Amino acid sequence: MKVIYQILLVLLFLLISTVKYSSLSLIILVVLLGSVWVIDKKGKLRVPSYLYLASFIYLFFLVIGLFYQHKNPTIDIKFQLYGFLFYLFLLNVKNFNFLRFLFILNFVVFAVYMLLYIGVLPNLWNSSIFGYRGRVYGPAIIPIVLIAFYYLIKRRPLDLALGLSFLIAMPYIILTTNLMNMVIAAVLLFLIIANFKKIFKPAYIVISFLIIVSSIAFFNSDLAPPLIKEKLPYVLKPWEYASLKIRIDDLRKATSSEDFGILQMVFGEGFGASTTIYRENEKVQAFSSFFTFQEIDNGFYYLYHRGGYLLLFLFFILHLYLYLKLPTLRSKLGFVFLVVFTNLLSIHYFNNVFYLLVPFLILETTNSKRNEDYKKLSYEE
Repeated sequence: MKVIYQILLVLLFLLISTVKYSSLSLIILVVLLGSVWVIDKKGKLRVPSYLYLASFIYLFFLVIGLFYQHKNPTIDIKFQLYGFLFYLFLLNVKNFNFLRFLFILNFVVFAVYMLLYIGVLPNLWNSSIFGYRGRVYGPAIIPIVLIAFYYLIKRRPLDLALGLSFLIAMPYIILTTNLMNMVIAAVLLFLIIANFKKIFKPAYIVISFLIIVSSIAFFNSDLAPPLIKEKLPYVLKPWEYASLKIRIDDLRKATSSEDFGILQMVFGEGFGASTTIYRENEKVQAFSSFFTFQEIDNGFYYLYHRGGYLLLFLFFILHLYLYLKLPTLRSKLGFVFLVVFTNLLSIHYFNNVFYLLVPFLILETTNSKRNEDYKKLSYEE
C-alpha cells in the first residue's frame, strides 16, 4: 500500500491549481483516508483532541461566512475540507517514509517542469506554458522547502541526498521565477549547513561547492529565463522587491475597501469570503480595472478577512505553541521564516494542503511521548 499511497499523493500534489481537474483532489483524498481507515487502522481512526478543536473553530467561522452569503463560497471553503481529510490521512497512515516521498515528489516536479519547458507535456495548470519574460507555469513548487524543513527538525546534516535534491530543485524554481520559495529554500539550506563543527569536512565542502557553482552557472546561462536575472538581486534584499511592494499596496486597498465595523474586525466575514480591489495600470489606463481574488496575496489578511483579530490571534497562539515544541534554535528560526515570509507574499499556506506537513511533523514526530503507533513509525531512511 505504501507505493499506492506515494502514487496517489504525487497525483494529489500535481492536481493542485490545475485548470480543470482540481475536483479530482477530493476523490484522491477520500481514497487515501478510506484506505488507511480500513487497511491501516482496521476501522478505528485516530483523531487527536486538537483536531476536534480546529474543527470547532472552523465551523464557527464557516457559520459566519454562510451568514454573509458570499458569492461562490466553495472556491474558498473546499480548501479547509481538503485540509481536514489530508491531515487525518497523515495522522493514521502507518510506516510511511515521508522523507523518501518528498524526494520522489521533488524529482517528479522537476521532470514535469522539464517536459513543460521542452514542449512535450501539455500545461494542465495554465492556459499557456510561458508567461512574462520566460516564466514557466506549472505545478506547485514547495517540495524542496518541505525537504529542507524536515532536515531542520530532524537535526539532519547536509548530505548527498539533500545536495542532489537542491540541484534537482533549482531548475524548476528558476523556471517559475518564484522569489518567495527561492529565498525560503536558501535560508533553510543556510540554517542546515551553518554547522561550524562540520562545515570544513570534505563532504560538506564538495556538496556546498557543487550547489554554489551549479547555481551560478545556471543563472548566467541562456537557459535561465530573463525574469529570473532581474529578480536575483532581490534575494538578499527582498524588501525592495517590486512584487512585495505591490502586495503591500494591495493590502492597503483591501483593508480600506472592506470597511469593517467593530464586529467584523473581531470576527471577520467567515470562510467563503473574497476580496475585490482596484488596480491601476499607469502605463495603459485601459487595463486598469477591479479584480476579485479568493484573497490578495497575504496570508495574514486571509485570516483577518475570514476571522478578524480573533482568528489571527488564534493563528499566532497556535504557531507560538509549535515554535516552542521545536527542538533546536535552527529549526525555530527556519519555522518562523517559512511561516512569515510565505504569508507575507501568498496565501499558499492555506490553500495548499501539503503545507500541513509542517505542523504535522512538529506535532507528531517531535513528541517523545506520542502513542505506541507513532513510536513504530519510521520517518528516516
